[in-house]
Amino acid sequence: MKLSLLLSLVLPVAIAWSSPGHAANPEHVTQLLQTKQCEGCDLSDADLVGADLREANLKGANLTGANLEAANLCNADLSETNLEQAILINANLFEANLSGVNLRQAQLGNANLSFINLSRSDLNGANLSQANLGMANLSDGNLSYTNLRGANLIGANLSGVSWEAANLTDAHLDPASINEANGLGTGETSAVEVTERDRARVR
Repeated sequence: MKLSLLLSLVLPVAIAWSSPGHAANPEHVTQLLQTKQCEGCDLSDADLVGADLREANLKGANLTGANLEAANLCNADLSETNLEQAILINANLFEANLSGVNLRQAQLGNANLSFINLSRSDLNGANLSQANLGMANLSDGNLSYTNLRGANLIGANLSGVSWEAANLTDAHLDPASINEANGLGTGETSAVEVTERDRARVR
């Protein structure tokens, strides 16, 4: 009787833990690394540290909690993906398409996000400290409660952006971008003139 009771308690937990919803689909991970084509794939919690994913198609993929630290995602299509709590520290997303993406509580410190398309994306609570967002398109995005300390936002499109309680201490924004923003967050920003040299540096 006691054994059957114990099994009735343990087995459901074991089954739930081993269910596909708790880890990336290994076939999808292999498919991505071999073909760079993984639209709509389940890559949640995948280990993709340092992966070469230049020009990869990840549109609509589930990358919740995935580790993409130092990954190369230049020109990749990640539109409409779920990157909640994903790790993208030191990742290179130059000219990537992340429109309509869920990046809530994602880690993007020191990432290269220059010329990226982040329009309509939700970055609530994300860490973008020291990130390079030069010339990025952040229009109509949610940057509430984000950490943008020391981030480069020179030339970024900030029209319609929500900034509630964002930390912009030592962030670099040009005056035109500040005027477009929908209420700046906390901290002191460095408003600078944009020069051709500045634009060249954002790469």
